[in-house]
Amino acid sequence: MNAFRNNIPEKTFATLNEHGGYTRLAVSPGMINKHYTAAQFQKMAEVVGESGAIKYSASYSILLSVPTNEVAQTIKSLQEAGLYIAKQGSVVAMKACDFCDGDKMEAAAITEQLYKALAGMDVPKRVRLNVNGCASACYNAVYDDIGLVYQKDSFDIYLGAVPMGAHAQAGTLFAKRVPIQHIEGFLQQIITLYKENRRQEEPFYRFYRRTKTAEFWQALKNE
Repeated sequence: MNAFRNNIPEKTFATLNEHGGYTRLAVSPGMINKHYTAAQFQKMAEVVGESGAIKYSASYSILLSVPTNEVAQTIKSLQEAGLYIAKQGSVVAMKACDFCDGDKMEAAAITEQLYKALAGMDVPKRVRLNVNGCASACYNAVYDDIGLVYQKDSFDIYLGAVPMGAHAQAGTLFAKRVPIQHIEGFLQQIITLYKENRRQEEPFYRFYRRTKTAEFWQALKNE
């Protein structure tokens, strides 16, 4: 059975980077588009070559391990092929559903606005922001730090999901039907509260669960 052969990969980012020299890039066709072209797969194989590695991830992207001294040229080549490279590190990491393969694009414009305003913003620990374009929320927005579920001209906001481990669980509904014209400022305030009130090395979900009865959260909802 092919599914169970070669279970232990010969090359991983950890083994390749054991002595340094490799960088991992998270690559996708875009924020909403989830379909790769054959040419894009060919380009990824080309830039990785025989020395690097390719891995698919749970975050709607493919991880490429490439030589660090070739990163700048690699990124340029991937972008020329129409691929998006997500910023890594302690940033606001944004993802979105595929809007039913483009059939339900009502929330696409506001999603792009949020991407331009928030994606890549520096934060104490990585914050995952997940936008889903309808109430089905089939891309599991409620299982990320900040989950947005689009309702007509508004968003429901979920906070505080525990992403993994024995106590993993969905986030809870924090605010209902926040109008799209207010959503960017609302999210900016959530992120600012985290930056200003978190403890050392405290991830977002622990911060929210520790402070969810604090007055500043109620004040935000009442604005």
